[in-house]
Amino acid sequence: MNFFKKIFFILSIFLILKTALLADTFFSKNKTYSGEITILGKKIELLEGDWRLSNKYEWNVVGITGKGFGLVQTEGNNIKSHISIWTINTRGKKSGLVGTILYKERINNNHDGCSDKSEYYFAKLWQEGASANCLKVRHIDLSKEMNSPDYNVEAQGYIEPYYEASFKNFVKKNNLKVPKILISQIHMFYSPTLAGKGMVIYIDRNPEFYGVGKTLNGDESSSEYHKNNLSKFPKKEKLVKKIIQGAFTFHSELEEKFKFKKHQRLNLSPVSKIKIKKDSSTLANQLEKINQLYKSGALTKKEFEAAKQKLLK
Repeated sequence: MNFFKKIFFILSIFLILKTALLADTFFSKNKTYSGEITILGKKIELLEGDWRLSNKYEWNVVGITGKGFGLVQTEGNNIKSHISIWTINTRGKKSGLVGTILYKERINNNHDGCSDKSEYYFAKLWQEGASANCLKVRHIDLSKEMNSPDYNVEAQGYIEPYYEASFKNFVKKNNLKVPKILISQIHMFYSPTLAGKGMVIYIDRNPEFYGVGKTLNGDESSSEYHKNNLSKFPKKEKLVKKIIQGAFTFHSELEEKFKFKKHQRLNLSPVSKIKIKKDSSTLANQLEKINQLYKSGALTKKEFEAAKQKLLK
């Protein structure tokens, strides 16, 4: 073998190995998954534990490829966690059109866009032309999202992973209990400057498996996980803040892996700066109670001041 043939042979082996390493994970219903998976040629770390495939799809139209899949983690017949990832790859074709559609359906829709809403703990968006980068953290009434969501699928051309028939069939087939509430982080990005690639990632946790006790109320507007009520449940509030901080880290890692330009990245503040709204009426009631105790002589002035400062903090 002469010198040039050797070089060609070595390069061929290198390209074959590189392609194999960058190949997206192939998902099968007969396997479990853990650790890292590969999506759009990038490694993504799953939450700890074993995962099963709940659904997947793939389509290709005039050079635009879309893929999606869902993974579910169970404990007994309970859903512990859920991950859904949707990707789109335009390969430079129709990138402006794809960006416009994604912006309309995912970023700027009236139902669950990337702007502050009552069920969100956090939402932040960067958008310019056909490019967008968004992070949301929220709580989800899963039963509602599966059976009677606020949006009209046919009218809006929009669907959350929980409403998909394949996901609901997986839950039914495996006789799984539907959690009252999921704490969800949603990562979305698309840009022609990122080789025409885009991704939507849902990472959902059932908080009952994270040491904070049973969920008392699954109604989205009145649950203890609503941001207006969360301060009454310190353990649950602490968990939510921990999830938000983890979402910041995960999103920043995504931006690094996909080589976002500096101006495309989100400026994510430390979680300590995020204010989860406190119930002012409850605070006023508690202040009134300790004031009455002070007036009755049950508390000394020093004890009253200490209790008041503790409440105000």
